[in-house]
Amino acid sequence: MCSSASTHADDNREGRLDQSLPQRRVLIVEDDCLIALFLTAEISELGYAVVGPVRNLAEATSIAATSVLDGALIDIALGEQSALPVATILSDRHIPFAFTTGDNEGPEEAFPDVPILGKPFTTEELRHALEALLGNNE
Repeated sequence: MCSSASTHADDNREGRLDQSLPQRRVLIVEDDCLIALFLTAEISELGYAVVGPVRNLAEATSIAATSVLDGALIDIALGEQSALPVATILSDRHIPFAFTTGDNEGPEEAFPDVPILGKPFTTEELRHALEALLGNNE
């Protein structure tokens, strides 16, 4: 179990970025603590505001349905549960997202055009995925 509380983009962090530029908000849905910490740090460093990380399906669907988001990275499997309901909500709201997975198979049938970021992935692969989803932050 992760000991740190969720970090939300509304934390009003003082940052390395020009505060006049609005940060793009990226939801992280990831149940592995180490991967969630990596994603939070790297996405913040790339200049995006992190929403989450969210580690369970109930919270993820709630945030996906109600929060202002520019994009999301979704772990396909949250423990024993599938995160596909989160993907459906984001798709219905026209919010771009990519799946992250350590499995060889993805949800191609349900979301054939959604990019998949295979674990393990590098910071460079993460950066490219976010730029493809959201464009440059500059």
